[in-house]
Amino acid sequence: MDEKKNAVKLFLQQSSANFVLAVMAMTLAGLLMGSAGGEEGLFRLGEGLAFEGLIQIFLWSCIISGLMTVLTSDIWFRKIMLLWRVVALMLLAVAVSAGFVIVFRWFPIDAWEAWATFLGIFILCFGGGLVTMVAKTKIEDSRYNKLLSEYKMQRGRTNND
Repeated sequence: MDEKKNAVKLFLQQSSANFVLAVMAMTLAGLLMGSAGGEEGLFRLGEGLAFEGLIQIFLWSCIISGLMTVLTSDIWFRKIMLLWRVVALMLLAVAVSAGFVIVFRWFPIDAWEAWATFLGIFILCFGGGLVTMVAKTKIEDSRYNKLLSEYKMQRGRTNND
């Protein structure tokens, strides 16, 4: 039961974080590209991000968070290395994102500049998240190793007394 609660909590945290990061990335893309979509798409001419776009970004965030929860959970994929899970997540995230671009016409599909900006921002955000994850893992690993060493020293003292 605790594993399900933790998975739900993780999903909600990831959805929120993904939504905020996605809106920030879309804002950056909008500043770089302007209102390239004209009257339709993610950026409306003179209006910025459309309300429908925010709902679409939230739906995207929930799907990506679901993928993250499933792919990073040891419950589902115990025998697959973390590296392959991250690669699978990246490929699925690109596919889901490209699907949203095409279905919701976030930007003109035939504009290579828009796709290049999309891929650049995606790689930048994914790389930043990956670096953050690796740094956090290393910090936690060193912290736990230090605590384990202290515990072993404490345990050794009590056994010698």
